[in-house]
Amino acid sequence: MKITIITFLIFLSTFYQAQIKPYKATAAQMATLKKQAEDSAVAVTQQNYKQMAYYTYPKIIEAMGGADKMQEIFTRSMAQMQSMGVAIKSVTVGNIDAITKSQGDLYSVVQDIIQIANGGSIITTSSYLLAYSHNNGLRWYFADGTPLKKQNVKKLFPTYPDNLVIPETKNPF
Repeated sequence: MKITIITFLIFLSTFYQAQIKPYKATAAQMATLKKQAEDSAVAVTQQNYKQMAYYTYPKIIEAMGGADKMQEIFTRSMAQMQSMGVAIKSVTVGNIDAITKSQGDLYSVVQDIIQIANGGSIITTSSYLLAYSHNNGLRWYFADGTPLKKQNVKKLFPTYPDNLVIPETKNPF
């Protein structure tokens, strides 16, 4: 009887460890994530709204009324910022978290370091993007992490892993 219980406990322990085993991303997956995050950052800096839409998570584009509508919104928002003397000077990719796998989808958190000109001074701040891939890291989509709180992230990303934390962004203004 003791042997049966011990064998059963060993089996459960092994099964449990297999279930929580961390995902080991390949070098190619990490390189692709970094490259696509950098391409997305360049698109923001250059105000290339078509390219920004290319890297934006499709459900967000849909919620904004489509890619053309999204580009209109970005154009208006940037013009409004510039009329107030605020301009994005640069966006660079900072830290990239490990890739997490959840129900076949891949996720990561990407730090953006943003330099903003405001009335003659330069402000440097960080924000975080949620990176998502549904095809094993060949193509990544990004979503601003600021509005993604636990209560609504699962609505947009049904396979979002419960243990993935998007850091809070502090508004520099």
